[in-house]
Amino acid sequence: MILVIYQLIAISLIILISKNEYQKYEVMLYPLYYQTYIKALFLQIFLILNAMFVLFLALDHDQDFMKPLISFFGRQKVFVHKYLFFFMHIIIFFSFIIMIYILIPKLMIGVDIQIEVFMFIDLLMDMFLILNLILIFIKDKYKTLAILIVLIYMLMTLFMPYDKLWLYYIFPIFRIDKDINMIEIYYKLCYISLGFSIYFLKFLKEAL
Repeated sequence: MILVIYQLIAISLIILISKNEYQKYEVMLYPLYYQTYIKALFLQIFLILNAMFVLFLALDHDQDFMKPLISFFGRQKVFVHKYLFFFMHIIIFFSFIIMIYILIPKLMIGVDIQIEVFMFIDLLMDMFLILNLILIFIKDKYKTLAILIVLIYMLMTLFMPYDKLWLYYIFPIFRIDKDINMIEIYYKLCYISLGFSIYFLKFLKEAL
């Protein structure tokens, strides 16, 4: 249900943005300008949509109905299925985001948008960073803190200064004003793996 709602929201927002008073001859004369403009505009929307999607997806992860499942199936099995559930929903949603990022500008404006693989990998890894933080720190009675995590993420992503590298080392999130490289991807993968491991150990040891 969450996935369907967010798909509809994403489509509606992008169609509304794309239906601007663009003249075809202007798009043909200045394709690079419109590609850059649409990319920057869509990135800001995607950052918000992605973060909010993860928030609503994982907000209720700590529920009482998990306790009998843990008692019956065991902690490890429940953990694997729980994380796979989040993983599959994020991948499906993100695949849909990529599809509309390419198709909507082409159909509505006539602008060809090229896929930047590293940029989308960076955005996808951010979703798993947020997911791990919510899973580690948010319990059922502290749900409002999840909103704070997402809000801090969005503010840092949109407004974090490029030269503040120490902030990036502490919280390696996507930055609009900087292209990611392979070293940073490996660093973020290590960061995500660390968060995954911490949550796994926490899940195994926390009381029912």
